[in-house]
Amino acid sequence: MTTDKQVVTSLEKMHTKHVRHFYRSIADINLELVKIHKSIELDIDKEKYRHATNYVNEFISYTTVWNVKFVYNLESPEIAMLQLFHLEYIFENEPINRFSKERLIFTEQKEKFNSLNAFKPEHIAIRKQKMRDYIAEHEHPTNLPE
Repeated sequence: MTTDKQVVTSLEKMHTKHVRHFYRSIADINLELVKIHKSIELDIDKEKYRHATNYVNEFISYTTVWNVKFVYNLESPEIAMLQLFHLEYIFENEPINRFSKERLIFTEQKEKFNSLNAFKPEHIAIRKQKMRDYIAEHEHPTNLPE
């Protein structure tokens, strides 16, 4: 007969295993997105994406979206989400026939990220809109000096 202590221990082990799997999956996604960033970096006009990059970089510790590293960043679902936003923004503004391999990998990683249910779809939409608003505000400032 199992005791309450055995049941609790078993549940804790299952939870720990699930948490480890989640963060390992997030790290795998982040690493793939880092590879895509490195792959396209030299073939785009980074100045064109300066505002999107600045927004994302505000949330990345000790490095940039072009060179994400450190376990803290790689295991962060928020960093994965922001890398996805950044790449999506770039791909929307580049010719459709460019980066076909990278776009395919991007789509796979986006599907993996969404399957982890790290954030509610509403939260993702709000965060994406915040980035879009930031870009629009910095590309077309409303408070121009007279």
